[in-house]
Amino acid sequence: MAGRVKAFPGPARTRGFIETVPGIYVGLNLTGGRGGAKAGETIDERSGGDTNFGLILTRNKPIVIDNDIRARKEFVSGMRRITRKAPGFLLNTHHNFDHTSDNAYYHKQGAVSFGAGRTRQEMEREHEADIWVRQMAGRILKVEHLIGKIGVAPPMVTFEDELTIRYGGRTLQMISIGHCHTKSDTVIWMPDEKVLFMGDAFDYRTHPVVRIGNILNWIGALDQLRKFPARQIVPGHGPLPPRGNRCLTEFKGYLIKLRNRTAAALRREKTPARAAKRVRMDEYRNWFRPHLVYVNALKMAKELRGRI
Repeated sequence: MAGRVKAFPGPARTRGFIETVPGIYVGLNLTGGRGGAKAGETIDERSGGDTNFGLILTRNKPIVIDNDIRARKEFVSGMRRITRKAPGFLLNTHHNFDHTSDNAYYHKQGAVSFGAGRTRQEMEREHEADIWVRQMAGRILKVEHLIGKIGVAPPMVTFEDELTIRYGGRTLQMISIGHCHTKSDTVIWMPDEKVLFMGDAFDYRTHPVVRIGNILNWIGALDQLRKFPARQIVPGHGPLPPRGNRCLTEFKGYLIKLRNRTAAALRREKTPARAAKRVRMDEYRNWFRPHLVYVNALKMAKELRGRI
C-alpha cells in the first residue's frame, strides 16, 4: 500500500541558529552535540526532530523561549555568538522537560520567567509523581543521569488566558490555547514582526506527540491560530516552514486524517488497541517520528470513545 500512496516531503535536515526576521532567531534541532535526525528516520527508539528554541534581541536584554538542560552548551554557545548579554526574560510554552528543564540556569543568570498557571501546576505534578524526567528516558539526549537529581523551576510569573509583555522595544503576547499537545499549551505572538512561536502545538513535518494531549481540541485550536496574519511560524520540533500559515493547514490535515481513519477503524474493531493497528498514515512516512502513528491512533481511538 505504501508504494501506491503519494508521500508528503520529509523535513529538511537544518540545524543551528537561523535569523528568521531581524533580531529574532530560532535555535533549530538542537541535540546537545549528539547529531540530528534525518528525514524519514528516528535518531533513537522514540524521538527525532529535536526541540527548537527562540532567541529575541531587544534594546535591553535578550528574551529566550523554551530550553533544555541537555542542549544548554549548544544553545548558550550559539547565543553568545549573537549577543554577549545575559537573557532578561524566559518564556515557557508548556511544561515538558525538553522545554523547561533549564529554567533554573536562567533564573541564576537573573532572568524572570513567564508561563501559564497550568504549566506551573503540570511541572509540579509530574515532578511529584517522579515522571517529569523519567518519561524522557531512552532518547538520544540522555536523562538517566538526571533522574532524582534535578528539580523543577516553574515559571515565576503566571497568567491564565493571555499576557502581554512589552520589553526593550518588543511586544510579545503569550496566549493560552488550552489542552492540545499538553494540558496547557501557550503560543507567543509578536504582532509587530508577525512571528508566531507555537511550542509543541505545532510540529513541522514531524509526527506530533499526543500522549497527554487532546486531539479534538487541538484541531479546533488550529482553526483559530490560522487566523493570525503570521509572516513566520516557529514549530516546537522540525525545521522552519515556508513563510505564511499554510503549514498549519497541512498539520491540521494530518490530525483530521488521523481522526477520520481512526473512527473508521473503530467501526470495525471493538477495542481502541485493535483499531489503532488498522490505522495507516502512509503519506506521512517521510516525516520525522513515523513510529508514533500507532501511539497517536491509539490516543485518538480513546478520545473518540470518550476517554481523554
